[in-house]
Amino acid sequence: MRFQHPEFREKLEKARRYARQAPGPRSRFVQILGILFLFSVLYFLTVSKIFLVSNAAVNGGADQKQIVDVLTYLGGKRFYLIPKNHILLLSQKRLLAELQAKLPTVRKITSYRRILPNSIELTVEAREPRYIWQSGSNYYLLDQDGVIFEKIANYAPESFPQVIISDGSAENLAVGQPLNINESLDFIKHLQTFWAEQMRDIGFVGVELPGRKSPDIFVRTSLGFRVYFDAKRSAGAQLANLKLLLYQEINPETYTGLSYIDLRLPNIAYYCYLDAPCAPENATSTLPQL
Repeated sequence: MRFQHPEFREKLEKARRYARQAPGPRSRFVQILGILFLFSVLYFLTVSKIFLVSNAAVNGGADQKQIVDVLTYLGGKRFYLIPKNHILLLSQKRLLAELQAKLPTVRKITSYRRILPNSIELTVEAREPRYIWQSGSNYYLLDQDGVIFEKIANYAPESFPQVIISDGSAENLAVGQPLNINESLDFIKHLQTFWAEQMRDIGFVGVELPGRKSPDIFVRTSLGFRVYFDAKRSAGAQLANLKLLLYQEINPETYTGLSYIDLRLPNIAYYCYLDAPCAPENATSTLPQL
């Protein structure tokens, strides 16, 4: 049998005599280096303050002290065992989220650079107070993105030049809340531009929205009457129709007696006086299709 073969028995004997050699000095040194490296990584991630961001060079719409205060706050919070202001964790996206939570006036970070060991350089863009948002008896500052970023404690019209947008739903709103009304805001922006160019004798005072999802936009004028627009249609075309009505059909002496002008249909307008029934059949005008 092959198990009795001398060559096989010799190999078997060698296998029995084999003993694993102990690691040499070089292998032991490598292992120690690896262990030291792991401990160093853990130390600089969790214990050491060398890489904790505490300095910030700030450009744009934010105060340096405010940014540093947010960094200090992050130093007291941890992602697992790592402080959240560690330079390896502090990405632009994470910092922006923290800034917006603490400083609602911050809109975005337009440039961001980490500087070893513990500094950052950034440019901050602030929200612009484009409108005053009125919801019930509460007033808020609304930015260009349709985000509520400040509640006004004691609203005084003379202190705020912005146009008021009144919300018919009168909801309670939170600072930092997006209203998701970009389409309406775009329409209002275009309408304001056209109005300033073409309607100089009648002021654009404010806007009313029946609801945030409604396409209807009601403009309050300085003469007291309202103009009803459809945000789904061209602001310029509807304003051109308004000019035709006011300067070619309606007697200027009766402007102050108007209740509203409705331009929401493509080629028919309705207008109504305060002292007369507001029935469509008594106040219609056919307009050209623009």
